Amino acid sequence: MAACGSTTQAPQARPASVHPIPRASTVQPRDGLYTADEALRDVRSGPWEYLGAGAWHDTERTQACAFRNRRVIMVNVYCTLTELPAFRVDVFSPQRGLVRLYAESKGTLSAHMRQDYFTFMAETELPPGPAARLAPFSLAMSFPELRAYDEQRYAAFLPACYAGTKFNQEQSGCVGTLQARASEWAARNRVFLQRANDDWYAVVRDMRAQALRYGVDPQ
Repeated sequence: MAACGSTTQAPQARPASVHPIPRASTVQPRDGLYTADEALRDVRSGPWEYLGAGAWHDTERTQACAFRNRRVIMVNVYCTLTELPAFRVDVFSPQRGLVRLYAESKGTLSAHMRQDYFTFMAETELPPGPAARLAPFSLAMSFPELRAYDEQRYAAFLPACYAGTKFNQEQSGCVGTLQARASEWAARNRVFLQRANDDWYAVVRDMRAQALRYGVDPQ
């Protein structure tokens, strides 16, 4: 979903972390593609710590809000007080890479179920390798560091896979070195993309609750 312009927000108090956040990952990345349901389970695996909010590089008017737990950092890219008909969450894992989930419906997203969405897409990227020349992702990143990392990741045009429906038209595929894994990615996410699951609806609901606390409407 496109937006236009930038916003500012009043500083928000940062709650103390429920758990200590590791400064760096020592676990080697897995080769398996990070699926939508795996990412959502990681998001719901423990309490969230508020990381920060502000402009996000690929939106214009809306700000993003970021949170983390012991496994992942998750970003509500449309963190607005007034709910929109679109919702997007980006999930960053040191070991698994990135999953991005995007949904759009007629009317506020949280008031609708999967059958009401005309767009529902999932994307994944493996953790950047040495050739990408990106600093390793860390759960200890601040919000400005996370935003800079995501902008660099985006500019690197890393291998990725995507699947789902866009304006009620099915789409799927992979780019770069993941091209041969397109059928694997689509198959592993097919059930979720057709029906969604309880984790998805819980994350939408919880992100909306947090947006009411930290969000800012476009100006």
